[in-house]
Amino acid sequence: MVYPQHRKTTYLRALLWVGVALLWQGPLQAQISDSLARLLTTAPADTQRVILLTDYAWEINETQTDEADRRLQEAIQLAKKLNYLRGEAAARNGLGVVEEIRGNFDRAQQHYQQALDLRRKLGDQKEIAASLNNLGVLFEMIGRFDLALKYHRDNLEIQEQLADTVRIARAQFNIAGAYQEMGLYNEAQTYLYDARAILEAQRDLDGMAKVYTQLGHIRFELDRYDEAYGFYKLALEIREQLDDPGRLAEALTDYANALDERDSADVAVAYYLRALDLWEQLDDRPGQANVYINLGDAHKHLANYQLALQYLRQAERICLEFDDKVGLMEVYNTIGDTYSRAGQQQKSLEFVRKFYAIAQETNDNKYIQGAFKDFAEVYAKIGDYRKAYDYRVQYDEFRYNNLNEKISTEFARKEALFEDEKRKQQIERQQNALELQAVRIAESTTRQYALLGGAFALLILVALLFNRNRIRARSNRELAAKNAAIEHERQRADELLTNILPAATAAELKAHASVQPVRYESVTVMFTDFEGFTKIAENVSFEVLISELNECFSLFDDIVKKYGLEKIKTIGDAYMCAGGLPTPNNTHPVDVVRAAIDMQTELQALMLQKKAEDKPVFNMRIGIHTGPVVAGVVGSHKFAYDIWGDTVNTAARLEQSSASHKINISETTYLQVKDLFSCTYRGELTAKNKGQVKMYFVEY
Repeated sequence: MVYPQHRKTTYLRALLWVGVALLWQGPLQAQISDSLARLLTTAPADTQRVILLTDYAWEINETQTDEADRRLQEAIQLAKKLNYLRGEAAARNGLGVVEEIRGNFDRAQQHYQQALDLRRKLGDQKEIAASLNNLGVLFEMIGRFDLALKYHRDNLEIQEQLADTVRIARAQFNIAGAYQEMGLYNEAQTYLYDARAILEAQRDLDGMAKVYTQLGHIRFELDRYDEAYGFYKLALEIREQLDDPGRLAEALTDYANALDERDSADVAVAYYLRALDLWEQLDDRPGQANVYINLGDAHKHLANYQLALQYLRQAERICLEFDDKVGLMEVYNTIGDTYSRAGQQQKSLEFVRKFYAIAQETNDNKYIQGAFKDFAEVYAKIGDYRKAYDYRVQYDEFRYNNLNEKISTEFARKEALFEDEKRKQQIERQQNALELQAVRIAESTTRQYALLGGAFALLILVALLFNRNRIRARSNRELAAKNAAIEHERQRADELLTNILPAATAAELKAHASVQPVRYESVTVMFTDFEGFTKIAENVSFEVLISELNECFSLFDDIVKKYGLEKIKTIGDAYMCAGGLPTPNNTHPVDVVRAAIDMQTELQALMLQKKAEDKPVFNMRIGIHTGPVVAGVVGSHKFAYDIWGDTVNTAARLEQSSASHKINISETTYLQVKDLFSCTYRGELTAKNKGQVKMYFVEY
């Protein structure tokens, strides 16, 4: 019942670098602003005064936004009078920051754009890049990640031209952040690793910590908590060395979150308390509220319900003080879950109603959907099954509608990225055409001069014409050969596309440059994973490991093809496939179980051979679940056919709960295959959004 929005440092808070200046806090900031204010009382109306006005506004913009606005407007008027474009651009950039602080994002965008236009007139590439970065970050804040990518890419292009390695890494980090928010984790990780290489080479500890943190966030969002834990640990080790209490508090919280998700809530509490102590030293009340929520959630997991409620009440007071409605929903949701676990269902219902009311007020679909689910669970525990059923129906309908809306939005964004790439290619073609036209004009001019040579040069002209015809014939032959090569490559590209996507999906993608998502009511999903793979990977070379994995996965590919299944993807040592799509059928549960038996049988035979050859031996576990999914194509360049939904998550959890050489299936799959296969009941699995799932081992 917990929706951990506060359990993880948000992306916008964790941005590596932004184009706006960081604000000094405390006595130092006051001293600087006082000094600038005194200088302004005597400064003449020249370019230096424009600079002083802008600097003074920077120092006070967070605490005195109206005064900062007035000073920046004065700077703009004076800069215009002096025709001081650089000063006007800096002041407009400052106004963008002020409006951003006020939450007026449309006005902030206008000021940032005006600053960018002025800097382009001046031709200062560094300043242009800074404005592009500001606009990119702004669009991330308002959720327009497609536009954010455009500005971050333009910024990266300039930084690469300037060969500024540190700023290249910063731009790569911001691009990765936008991709992550769009759910394109592979693209995000690619840019993060590029940034990581630069920062590690430069020994930029602060930047390295931020990249490790973001890599941890990606794993956390994918529920790969062990991997997230590893990256958070690297980030924390660096933060312990640096003098930045706020960042250290965030790193401690991230590390504790991973511990809590790894069922180590008792250890996580110690790290949460260290983070809380730092936020108290910094007098950062929102930071304290975040830790109080985490502490309440951790003690709830430890069944320390009274202590959990004490921490959550402290978080509630701070959220009310700062009118943090999202924080309040998280607090009330966690309080409700705590009361439910403590057996006080009426109290739990009271707090579900509280966060539901705020969710309706703020039109927060995530919490509205969560409230429907919580109402259903609480009413079921009370014994009011009619209401429980009604809320469950509302939850399923709301969730399905949101899923369709989310997928449609994502596909629209990816289409925008695709169109952006097509425009770039069109511009390149136009430039090539202009260059070709210039060459032809030059040839025509040369020909005219040759003709004016008269009869004396007739023999030379004939020779030149003969040579020209010979060149043209050769060019035609080369062009024909190139056209044939292009056609061959096109056919090869079609074959590759069909190899990575279902045939019908590939045809739709080629015809429309996009693929509409499809909901399948019944699909059987299989996950496989090699037990102890990380330890094996540490003891063999990279080349040997890849070769062994390739041999195993090639074996699986043949089995998947044999039973008419669809291979979805491989992630590290995990293999995922599904039956019943893209062409629906009624045999997919049986087909998938038979494929799983063949995989286990043939892999074990192969491993006996590997053991005799003193090569790495893999022991595999398998999880299978049947249910509805949504399928579609993700990625703007490297297309990939993928599936989403609780069915996928449950199959992954069943694989994690399986054992070596075993095939672990859910009750849903069992009911459809029990007449054909011998199965053994082996207990229940707690799955997110599904409650208790009964599990069976398939005997083979």
